[in-house]
Amino acid sequence: MVLFMLPKAVGEPIYSHAIGPLMDFLQYGINDYIPSPTLWKIAHTTNFQKFGTGFFCLYLMNTVFNTQDHLTSWIYLSLHGTYGMLWCLKEIVFPDPSWQRHVSLIDHLMAFGAVLGPYWYFPYSIMSKRTDASMQLIAFCVSMHTLGCVLMMASDTQKYFTLKIKKGLINNGWFGICRNTNYLGEMMIYGSYAALTQDWISWAILIYVWTLLFGRNMFNKEASIARKKGGKEYMDNSWMILPKPWGWMGSGSKGD
Repeated sequence: MVLFMLPKAVGEPIYSHAIGPLMDFLQYGINDYIPSPTLWKIAHTTNFQKFGTGFFCLYLMNTVFNTQDHLTSWIYLSLHGTYGMLWCLKEIVFPDPSWQRHVSLIDHLMAFGAVLGPYWYFPYSIMSKRTDASMQLIAFCVSMHTLGCVLMMASDTQKYFTLKIKKGLINNGWFGICRNTNYLGEMMIYGSYAALTQDWISWAILIYVWTLLFGRNMFNKEASIARKKGGKEYMDNSWMILPKPWGWMGSGSKGD
Protein backbone atom coordinates (compact mmCIF):
# COMPACT_ATOMS: atom_id res chain seq x y z
CA MET A 1 0.00 0.00 0.00
CA VAL A 2 1.22 3.53 -0.80
CA LEU A 3 1.63 5.23 2.58
CA PHE A 4 0.42 8.66 1.51
CA MET A 5 -3.02 7.14 0.82
CA LEU A 6 -3.41 6.35 4.52
CA PRO A 7 -5.67 8.65 6.57
CA LYS A 8 -3.92 11.95 7.24
CA ALA A 9 -3.83 11.32 10.98
CA VAL A 10 -1.78 8.18 10.32
CA GLY A 11 0.28 9.19 7.30
CA GLU A 12 1.33 12.68 8.40
CA PRO A 13 3.33 11.55 11.49
CA ILE A 14 5.07 8.84 9.44
CA TYR A 15 6.21 11.38 6.86
CA SER A 16 7.01 14.09 9.40
CA HIS A 17 9.12 11.93 11.70
CA ALA A 18 10.49 9.14 9.52
CA ILE A 19 10.23 9.34 5.73
CA GLY A 20 10.66 13.12 5.47
CA PRO A 21 13.89 13.27 7.49
CA LEU A 22 15.24 10.20 5.66
CA MET A 23 14.61 11.75 2.25
CA ASP A 24 16.06 15.10 3.36
CA PHE A 25 19.21 13.30 4.48
CA LEU A 26 19.52 11.37 1.22
CA GLN A 27 18.88 14.50 -0.84
CA TYR A 28 20.98 16.99 1.13
CA GLY A 29 22.71 15.59 4.22
CA ILE A 30 24.54 12.71 2.57
CA ASN A 31 26.94 15.15 0.94
CA ASP A 32 28.36 15.90 4.39
CA TYR A 33 29.43 12.24 4.68
CA ILE A 34 30.34 11.49 1.06
CA PRO A 35 31.90 14.63 -0.42
CA SER A 36 31.82 14.85 -4.20
CA PRO A 37 32.17 17.64 -6.76
CA THR A 38 29.19 19.74 -7.81
CA LEU A 39 28.33 19.03 -11.43
CA TRP A 40 25.49 19.86 -13.80
CA LYS A 41 21.81 20.42 -13.09
CA ILE A 42 19.80 17.48 -11.81
CA ALA A 43 17.48 18.13 -14.78
CA HIS A 44 20.18 16.90 -17.16
CA THR A 45 20.33 13.46 -15.54
CA THR A 46 16.55 13.26 -15.41
CA ASN A 47 16.20 14.29 -19.06
CA PHE A 48 18.89 11.81 -20.09
CA GLN A 49 16.95 8.93 -18.54
CA LYS A 50 13.54 10.09 -19.78
CA PHE A 51 14.61 10.74 -23.37
CA GLY A 52 16.99 7.78 -23.39
CA THR A 53 14.27 5.28 -22.47
CA GLY A 54 13.10 4.97 -26.08
CA PHE A 55 16.64 4.23 -27.25
CA PHE A 56 17.10 1.75 -24.40
CA CYS A 57 13.94 -0.06 -25.51
CA LEU A 58 15.16 -0.16 -29.10
CA TYR A 59 18.50 -1.55 -27.91
CA LEU A 60 16.80 -4.33 -25.96
CA MET A 61 14.46 -5.09 -28.88
CA ASN A 62 17.04 -5.19 -31.64
CA THR A 63 20.28 -6.25 -29.96
CA VAL A 64 19.57 -8.15 -26.76
CA PHE A 65 16.23 -9.98 -27.02
CA ASN A 66 15.29 -9.70 -30.72
CA THR A 67 11.64 -8.86 -30.05
CA GLN A 68 10.98 -6.98 -33.28
CA ASP A 69 8.05 -9.34 -33.91
CA HIS A 70 6.59 -8.87 -30.41
CA LEU A 71 3.55 -6.57 -30.22
CA THR A 72 3.77 -5.76 -26.50
CA SER A 73 7.39 -4.64 -26.92
CA TRP A 74 6.33 -2.17 -29.61
CA ILE A 75 3.41 -0.92 -27.53
CA TYR A 76 5.72 -0.33 -24.59
CA LEU A 77 8.27 1.46 -26.77
CA SER A 78 5.54 3.70 -28.20
CA LEU A 79 4.12 4.63 -24.79
CA HIS A 80 7.29 5.16 -22.78
CA GLY A 81 9.24 6.59 -25.68
CA THR A 82 6.54 9.17 -26.35
CA TYR A 83 6.41 10.12 -22.68
CA GLY A 84 10.17 10.72 -22.74
CA MET A 85 9.78 13.13 -25.65
CA LEU A 86 6.90 14.91 -23.92
CA TRP A 87 8.98 15.29 -20.77
CA CYS A 88 11.86 16.90 -22.67
CA LEU A 89 9.43 19.16 -24.54
CA LYS A 90 8.04 20.22 -21.17
CA GLU A 91 11.57 20.92 -19.97
CA ILE A 92 12.19 23.21 -22.95
CA VAL A 93 8.91 25.14 -22.80
CA PHE A 94 8.24 25.35 -19.05
CA PRO A 95 11.11 23.87 -17.00
CA ASP A 96 10.41 22.96 -13.40
CA PRO A 97 12.54 25.23 -11.18
CA SER A 98 13.13 22.40 -8.70
CA TRP A 99 15.09 20.49 -11.36
CA GLN A 100 17.41 23.40 -12.19
CA ARG A 101 19.71 22.96 -9.17
CA HIS A 102 23.37 22.11 -9.74
CA VAL A 103 23.99 19.08 -7.55
CA SER A 104 26.90 16.86 -6.59
CA LEU A 105 28.09 13.68 -8.25
CA ILE A 106 26.65 11.54 -5.47
CA ASP A 107 23.26 13.23 -5.97
CA HIS A 108 23.28 12.37 -9.68
CA LEU A 109 24.29 8.78 -8.97
CA MET A 110 21.55 8.38 -6.35
CA ALA A 111 18.90 9.96 -8.57
CA PHE A 112 19.69 7.58 -11.39
CA GLY A 113 20.45 4.48 -9.35
CA ALA A 114 17.66 4.73 -6.78
CA VAL A 115 14.81 6.33 -8.75
CA LEU A 116 15.26 6.68 -12.51
CA GLY A 117 17.27 3.58 -13.34
CA PRO A 118 14.86 1.04 -11.83
CA TYR A 119 12.20 2.16 -14.30
CA TRP A 120 14.25 0.50 -17.04
CA TYR A 121 13.37 -2.83 -15.45
CA PHE A 122 9.91 -2.50 -17.02
CA PRO A 123 10.95 -2.90 -20.68
CA TYR A 124 13.57 -5.45 -19.64
CA SER A 125 10.84 -7.54 -18.00
CA ILE A 126 8.54 -7.39 -21.03
CA MET A 127 11.21 -8.14 -23.61
CA SER A 128 13.22 -10.73 -21.71
CA LYS A 129 10.05 -12.74 -20.95
CA ARG A 130 8.26 -11.86 -24.20
CA THR A 131 5.26 -10.93 -22.07
CA ASP A 132 2.05 -10.93 -24.09
CA ALA A 133 -0.61 -8.41 -23.11
CA SER A 134 -4.22 -8.98 -24.10
CA MET A 135 -5.95 -6.55 -26.43
CA GLN A 136 -8.11 -5.42 -23.53
CA LEU A 137 -5.06 -4.69 -21.35
CA ILE A 138 -3.32 -2.83 -24.16
CA ALA A 139 -6.40 -0.67 -24.72
CA PHE A 140 -6.67 0.06 -21.00
CA CYS A 141 -2.98 0.99 -20.72
CA VAL A 142 -3.05 3.24 -23.78
CA SER A 143 -6.12 5.06 -22.45
CA MET A 144 -4.69 5.47 -18.94
CA HIS A 145 -1.33 6.60 -20.32
CA THR A 146 -2.94 9.18 -22.62
CA LEU A 147 -5.09 10.65 -19.85
CA GLY A 148 -2.11 10.66 -17.49
CA CYS A 149 0.02 12.60 -20.00
CA VAL A 150 -2.74 15.19 -20.40
CA LEU A 151 -3.10 15.62 -16.62
CA MET A 152 0.65 15.92 -16.08
CA MET A 153 1.35 18.31 -18.97
CA ALA A 154 -1.71 20.51 -18.47
CA SER A 155 -1.39 20.87 -14.70
CA ASP A 156 2.36 21.57 -14.84
CA THR A 157 1.70 24.17 -17.54
CA GLN A 158 -0.86 25.92 -15.34
CA LYS A 159 1.46 25.79 -12.33
CA TYR A 160 4.47 27.18 -14.21
CA PHE A 161 2.80 30.13 -15.88
CA THR A 162 0.59 31.00 -12.89
CA LEU A 163 3.58 31.23 -10.55
CA LYS A 164 5.47 33.37 -13.05
CA ILE A 165 2.73 35.97 -12.72
CA LYS A 166 1.80 35.63 -9.05
CA LYS A 167 3.19 33.53 -6.23
CA GLY A 168 0.72 31.92 -3.87
CA LEU A 169 -2.01 29.33 -3.66
CA ILE A 170 -3.16 27.68 -6.89
CA ASN A 171 -6.67 26.41 -6.18
CA ASN A 172 -8.42 26.53 -9.52
CA GLY A 173 -8.30 24.94 -12.97
CA TRP A 174 -6.56 21.58 -12.96
CA PHE A 175 -5.93 21.94 -9.23
CA GLY A 176 -9.50 22.90 -8.33
CA ILE A 177 -10.57 19.58 -6.82
CA CYS A 178 -7.25 17.70 -6.75
CA ARG A 179 -4.22 19.23 -5.04
CA ASN A 180 -1.67 17.09 -6.89
CA THR A 181 -3.04 16.60 -10.40
CA ASN A 182 0.49 16.46 -11.79
CA TYR A 183 1.43 13.57 -9.52
CA LEU A 184 -1.84 11.81 -10.34
CA GLY A 185 -0.92 12.05 -14.02
CA GLU A 186 2.55 10.64 -13.36
CA MET A 187 1.08 7.75 -11.40
CA MET A 188 -1.33 6.94 -14.21
CA ILE A 189 1.53 7.04 -16.74
CA TYR A 190 3.86 4.75 -14.82
CA GLY A 191 0.97 2.62 -13.64
CA SER A 192 0.17 1.87 -17.28
CA TYR A 193 3.77 0.70 -17.80
CA ALA A 194 3.66 -1.57 -14.75
CA ALA A 195 0.29 -3.00 -15.80
CA LEU A 196 1.69 -3.80 -19.23
CA THR A 197 4.60 -5.73 -17.71
CA GLN A 198 2.29 -7.93 -15.59
CA ASP A 199 5.23 -8.23 -13.19
CA TRP A 200 4.98 -7.68 -9.43
CA ILE A 201 8.52 -6.27 -9.31
CA SER A 202 7.39 -3.36 -11.48
CA TRP A 203 4.64 -2.53 -8.99
CA ALA A 204 7.09 -2.87 -6.08
CA ILE A 205 9.34 -0.28 -7.74
CA LEU A 206 6.41 2.10 -8.17
CA ILE A 207 5.19 1.69 -4.58
CA TYR A 208 8.72 2.36 -3.34
CA VAL A 209 9.13 5.54 -5.44
CA TRP A 210 5.60 6.80 -4.84
CA THR A 211 5.83 6.24 -1.09
CA LEU A 212 9.25 7.82 -0.54
CA LEU A 213 9.50 10.54 -3.19
CA PHE A 214 5.96 11.44 -4.22
CA GLY A 215 4.58 11.05 -0.71
CA ARG A 216 7.28 13.22 0.87
CA ASN A 217 6.73 15.97 -1.70
CA MET A 218 2.96 15.88 -1.34
CA PHE A 219 3.01 16.08 2.46
CA ASN A 220 5.45 19.00 2.25
CA LYS A 221 2.99 20.68 -0.11
CA GLU A 222 0.12 19.97 2.32
CA ALA A 223 1.97 21.84 5.04
CA SER A 224 2.66 24.73 2.65
CA ILE A 225 -1.00 24.96 1.57
CA ALA A 226 -2.18 24.98 5.17
CA ARG A 227 -0.06 28.08 5.86
CA LYS A 228 -1.43 30.06 2.90
CA LYS A 229 -4.45 32.34 2.86
CA GLY A 230 -7.48 30.28 1.82
CA GLY A 231 -5.58 27.05 2.30
CA LYS A 232 -8.00 25.44 4.76
CA GLU A 233 -11.01 26.20 2.56
CA TYR A 234 -9.15 24.80 -0.46
CA MET A 235 -8.28 21.59 1.37
CA ASP A 236 -11.93 21.18 2.39
CA ASN A 237 -12.99 21.34 -1.28
CA SER A 238 -10.30 19.06 -2.74
CA TRP A 239 -8.51 15.78 -2.14
CA MET A 240 -4.78 15.27 -2.04
CA ILE A 241 -4.30 12.84 -4.95
CA LEU A 242 -7.73 11.95 -6.36
CA PRO A 243 -10.29 14.49 -7.63
CA LYS A 244 -13.05 15.28 -5.15
CA PRO A 245 -16.15 14.94 -7.37
CA TRP A 246 -18.31 17.40 -5.43
CA GLY A 247 -15.44 19.81 -4.70
CA TRP A 248 -16.49 22.25 -7.42
CA MET A 249 -19.66 22.91 -5.42
CA GLY A 250 -17.47 24.65 -2.83
CA SER A 251 -15.51 27.85 -3.15
CA GLY A 252 -12.03 26.30 -3.34
CA SER A 253 -12.07 25.97 -7.12
CA LYS A 254 -12.84 29.62 -7.82
CA GLY A 255 -9.35 30.95 -7.17
CA ASP A 256 -8.22 34.02 -5.26
